[in-house]
Amino acid sequence: MKPGVWYWAVGGILSVTTVLGNGLVIYLIISRKRLHKTVNWFLFSLAVADLCVGLIQFPSKACMSASLCSKCITTATRWLFLNSSMTNLCSLTVDRYIAVFKPLKYAVYKTKRRHLVLISAAWIIPFVVHFVPFTWMCCAGMKNAVRNFLTVLLFLFKLPPILLLFIACSKTLYIARKQKERASVQLTQLRFNGFCRQSVSTIKSQTQPSTFAKALGIIVAIFLICYAIDIARLICYTFHCSKYIPWLVVNLQSLLFVFNSASNPIVYAFFKQDIRRELKSFIKCFAS
Repeated sequence: MKPGVWYWAVGGILSVTTVLGNGLVIYLIISRKRLHKTVNWFLFSLAVADLCVGLIQFPSKACMSASLCSKCITTATRWLFLNSSMTNLCSLTVDRYIAVFKPLKYAVYKTKRRHLVLISAAWIIPFVVHFVPFTWMCCAGMKNAVRNFLTVLLFLFKLPPILLLFIACSKTLYIARKQKERASVQLTQLRFNGFCRQSVSTIKSQTQPSTFAKALGIIVAIFLICYAIDIARLICYTFHCSKYIPWLVVNLQSLLFVFNSASNPIVYAFFKQDIRRELKSFIKCFAS
């Protein structure tokens, strides 16, 4: 059953929103030196993956629908960037978890080389684990091997990151809330005792790693909701009941994938102070 006009219309709008939003985030992080911070380079890598999702997801589906593209290559490429978005979100979550949970160790851990390794791994792992073997088996017509491969992929590559995101993000939010409460008490005591602004700003700077915790929680929550259908479909495929999944759910899955990538820049704009500040400056310059 082919998707209707509404599917392509909504998918097109989401794709354009994804490309424009993530493209703007990429431009701001590259062009503004004030955004050259550790966490923002993780956001940059995630924005690149999300931008590729917006560029590939629906154009590749349209190409396959018109029988103009190879199903194996286009499917593998589409999943490469979807999985890269997942692994980049995992690397961002791990970095924020260490920054909030073990801030003293994070000061030692925070080196360009280690962050480059973590970001590189977020791109290399999906390519090696999924793209290469899936493309080879699919192009070779190994249907049984593909089925077994997707089953292994579910338990070794899909479910572990989901659990990691849920556990790490939950702990990060909990610790960040405790840090905020403790900092609030300290700030109240300092102001009451008449300490200088420098002491107050020092306390505020100690809670900086927790300022992005709320935004991260929203990003992870949207991701888990949008990718729930993907996990459910893989489970049904594993237990040979995928034929009972209606096409409406299959089409909804593609829309949710792009919606997830489109929503991330909006979360940055509302909840991340430095990006929101630079975005306002960009809009003012663009409007004048």
